[in-house]
Amino acid sequence: MLYLIGIGLDKNDIPLSSIEAAKACTLVCLDRYTTFVDEDRIAFLKKLLGKQLQELSRSDMEEDLPELLEKAKKYNVAILVGGDPLVATTHKIMFIEAKKLGVQVKVVHANSALSVLMGESGLDFYRFGQICTISKWVQHYSPVSFYETIQRNHTNELHSLVLMDYVPEHNSSLEIKEAVRIMEEAEQKYAGKLFDDKTTIFVMHKMGLPDQQKTITTLKQAKMLSFANGPTAIIVPAKLSDVEKEVIGSMY
Repeated sequence: MLYLIGIGLDKNDIPLSSIEAAKACTLVCLDRYTTFVDEDRIAFLKKLLGKQLQELSRSDMEEDLPELLEKAKKYNVAILVGGDPLVATTHKIMFIEAKKLGVQVKVVHANSALSVLMGESGLDFYRFGQICTISKWVQHYSPVSFYETIQRNHTNELHSLVLMDYVPEHNSSLEIKEAVRIMEEAEQKYAGKLFDDKTTIFVMHKMGLPDQQKTITTLKQAKMLSFANGPTAIIVPAKLSDVEKEVIGSMY
C-alpha cells in the first residue's frame, strides 16, 4: 500500500494519525521536492519514527515513480509530505498512477499552509479568488500567466494568494525581491495597470512556524525585504471590507 502522509507545518504540528501510519510502513520516504522541510525537522522525524528516511527528489517522484510504486505493491510505503497531501499536482499524479497499477492508497491529512496563510492574513476566507504561483525563471522559461489570474480576481473584487515557486536546491522558495521583479516584468508585458511601486501587498514568510513573519508593504519596499530560507507567499488584496480593516488593524 502507498501512504501519502501529511506532517503539517512544524514538528509540533504532526497529527497522531500521521505518526501511527508512518510507523506501520516498511519504507518511509520524505518529499524534498514540493515542500519545505528543514534539517532539524528531518532529524526530529527520524527520532520520532525510529526509522531512516529516504529523501525523494523531483526525479524520484516523477521519472522513477514506477519503481516506487512497484515497492508499494510488495509492502507499505509512506511518503511524508510537508503540510497536507494532495495539494500539489505531483501527489495527485502519484495517486492516479498507483490506482492504475492496482496499488491501494491511503491519504492521511494534516494542517495545510493554505488555510494558515489565509487565516493569518486577517482577510476574509470567502473573498479569496483563484490561487496562482510565481515560477522561477530559467533559460527559455519565463512564465507570467499568474498576472491574468490576479487580474481576474481583482476585477471580481477578490484577494489573490500568490505562492512562490519552491527551489529544492536552496530548500526555500523564490526570494521576494526576485518575485517582485517578475511581477514588474509581467506588468510591462500586459500593461494592465495592476502593479506599480505603490501597490499594496501582504508578504507572509514561514506561516505556521514559530519564527513566522508577516508584513503589509508596497512593491517598492518589498524589494528591500530579506528572509532566511523557508516558504514565502504574497497576497495581493482587493478593496478591504470594514471588518477586514478592523481585524488587520489588530494583527499587524
